[in-house]
Amino acid sequence: MKQKNNIVKKLTRRTLVANRPRNRTIIAAIVLTTLLLSSVFSVGMSYLESVQAQQVRLMGTTAQVAVTHATTEQVEKLQNLSYVQSVGLQHNVGALKITSDMKDMTISLHWYDQTEWETFRKPAYANVMGNYPEQENEIMVPLWILQNMGIDNPQIGMEMPLAFYLGDERGVSQTKTFVLSGYCTDYSHIRTGNIGSILVSETFAEQSGNTVEKDGAASVTYNDSKNIDRYNERLKQDLVITEDQQVRTVPMYDASGKSGFITALAFTAVILFLMLTGYLLIYNVFYISVSKDIRFYGLLKIVGTAPRQLRKMVIGQALLLAAIGIPAGLAVGAAMSFAAVPMALNMANLETGVIVSFHPAIFIGAALFALITTVLGAAKSARTAAKISPVEALRYTGAHSRRIRQHGTSGGSPLWMAWRNIFRDRKRTAIVLLSLFLGITTFMVVTTLVSSMNTDHYIASYVQNDFILKNNTLESIATAYGKAEKQKFDAPLLAKLKNISGITNFHTTSIEKMCMTYDSAKLSKHINWFCKKFNVEEELTDQQIQDNFWGYLIGLDSSYIEAFNQTSDMTIDVDAFEDGDIALIGTNDPELYTDVTEMDIFISSAGTSKQFALGGFAPFGFQYAGGGMAPNIYVSEAALQALVSVPKIYKVNIDVEDGQEEQALEEIKTLMDGDNEISRTSKLEQQEAMMDVKLMLYILGGGIALVLAFIGVLNFTNVMVTGVMARKRELAMLESVGMTKRQIRQMLIAEGVGYGVISMLSIGTLGSALTYGIFTLFRQQADYAVFTFPIIQMLVAVTVVLIMCIVTPWLAYLFLHHDSLVERLHKAE
Repeated sequence: MKQKNNIVKKLTRRTLVANRPRNRTIIAAIVLTTLLLSSVFSVGMSYLESVQAQQVRLMGTTAQVAVTHATTEQVEKLQNLSYVQSVGLQHNVGALKITSDMKDMTISLHWYDQTEWETFRKPAYANVMGNYPEQENEIMVPLWILQNMGIDNPQIGMEMPLAFYLGDERGVSQTKTFVLSGYCTDYSHIRTGNIGSILVSETFAEQSGNTVEKDGAASVTYNDSKNIDRYNERLKQDLVITEDQQVRTVPMYDASGKSGFITALAFTAVILFLMLTGYLLIYNVFYISVSKDIRFYGLLKIVGTAPRQLRKMVIGQALLLAAIGIPAGLAVGAAMSFAAVPMALNMANLETGVIVSFHPAIFIGAALFALITTVLGAAKSARTAAKISPVEALRYTGAHSRRIRQHGTSGGSPLWMAWRNIFRDRKRTAIVLLSLFLGITTFMVVTTLVSSMNTDHYIASYVQNDFILKNNTLESIATAYGKAEKQKFDAPLLAKLKNISGITNFHTTSIEKMCMTYDSAKLSKHINWFCKKFNVEEELTDQQIQDNFWGYLIGLDSSYIEAFNQTSDMTIDVDAFEDGDIALIGTNDPELYTDVTEMDIFISSAGTSKQFALGGFAPFGFQYAGGGMAPNIYVSEAALQALVSVPKIYKVNIDVEDGQEEQALEEIKTLMDGDNEISRTSKLEQQEAMMDVKLMLYILGGGIALVLAFIGVLNFTNVMVTGVMARKRELAMLESVGMTKRQIRQMLIAEGVGYGVISMLSIGTLGSALTYGIFTLFRQQADYAVFTFPIIQMLVAVTVVLIMCIVTPWLAYLFLHHDSLVERLHKAE
């Protein structure tokens, strides 16, 4: 048995050495397949790690839940609950007094216990330098806070005199010289709008009189992160949570897993598609190789070689080639990851940076899938070699066409013979056509999607003004963190903005929270719409609705109403709107308010109220998309000022003269000076970002598409070259019975052109339909996309394919024709 195994190994190696052209093709296919798989795995793993890191960094904690105002008894019980993994403690100590030499921010003094810092907080920060404060006068400060204090190059041990309020008192501030024990990069202020914390020692925290129970929380992680809601309910019961306490889930764990599932599904589909393209090429090469050497395998069976040994020989060749191709593909993929992964992930606009993952799972997964692809590609051919009988092997020609009786005189023409030759082996033909179809269609899909990302349409759809400045302190996320609403656009800043060069239009939008009188007879359809849109399943009483029937009163410039009148069927009375006699409801479904004629609103912050007549409708979410259960109401700026003396400005919309955009952008950047409480959207920056995304998509998507198209062309080339070589006896016999070399060349070239024409027809019909179908799905996520068929790219692809179809068989025959007719007939035998 050992001797037989040695013989099989020798035959495997010698057969491998005798098929060098085939080996190069298979190794190239394995390298390309492994390269693409490793790139996809690398992008996928890096994306998941980067997104996870961003979520944690923006939250500022790895904890899942916080129990507010936890008592000492509750903390002890928490630490002993079987389903609780870790418990950390924190509480507020005081607040930093913001002085004139600091930028605008809201900073608390905070204390963490060791578990809170080491387990929950430290992993959410980047570039942690130094240590958590231990001495009474030590502090740790995030870098963005230091920069807002004017400290760009902090040093461990440097002294920092600060004014602060201790405990809950906000009357008289205290001053103390602290020592910087550490600093770090904290990203949570991006989400909260310049809200952050300076960390203090336990000794200093005790001076405030605050405790976890009084002004703090216990942070919690469960043993099972998939059942947070269920554990929260258990926790409320086990701890006997009071009305003054809350069990808050960290927002990142509130998100649905649907997007993660879709992302995983997309990566799985791409991996399977890449495996399919690689399989088609590897299988086709092995199939032709086995067909070519089938007589050899028949002779081996005559001398006693078992079918299992023949299968082992073919699979053994595949494994030996994989041992060369897979490491090479992994090496190239790893090298490309340094450039490709950051480029791909930059499209995701990750604010906290990109993590390029080199996790072992990337290379193990890519190698495993490439190996599976290779083995599957060789397995069918191995079964063919093992099953065929010695007699069948000696008569085998590689063609399985049925006998078709021909009538007439055209059956012997080179063109007709070429057409029949294409379909002699239908399985091989199907594989070649499918490979070409997948490669070129993928190229079409990528170029279509990228070309359809119309920059002008995107800007027109999403950015109405050259510059939009927004007050982030009025957003719900800021108020949820206890951040006070601020009039960020005060008179001095507005005056500076109005002096920006080249301004043609300058509009402000103000908002104030208001309550609205609920009338079930008039507004029940609105409530039904609200409950359906926001998945409210419980039955609400009129009193419950009235208690939560609030929204925003939004002050608009009358020029917006004039614009509505130009695009809407219903004309709004501009004068009545300006005088404050009418107001608009923000909705895309005016039929919900057919019973509404007037609206009674009340502004609690100003203690004012007014009744407005319904004068029309504004688009849902226009200028402001937040709110409560009541619809948002739009009034004139004058009407809002009559109710609130100084309304808070939410947005400033600016247009400038053509050609002044860059200068205006620089002036606005200077005025904002890195203030995270004011966000900026500009057409110029959006256009540049869009162009960058398109370029990256062209490079990455186009690169993958070109590789797939190359695999298809390589598959075809291999079929034609190997097919001509395998049919050398047949071609020599045709020449011996009178067929000229010119006619043989015509026949072979016609076969190649036939493959190309059939491929182009299928791509032009089915491929175009598939491309448009994928575009339709893409447009559901990117409604700014405009279908653009890639005519130029398609013509280039068609030209390349047809040239390859013509040149490949001609070169193959030219190589074969070096020998004389007698020598070719002799070698064929």
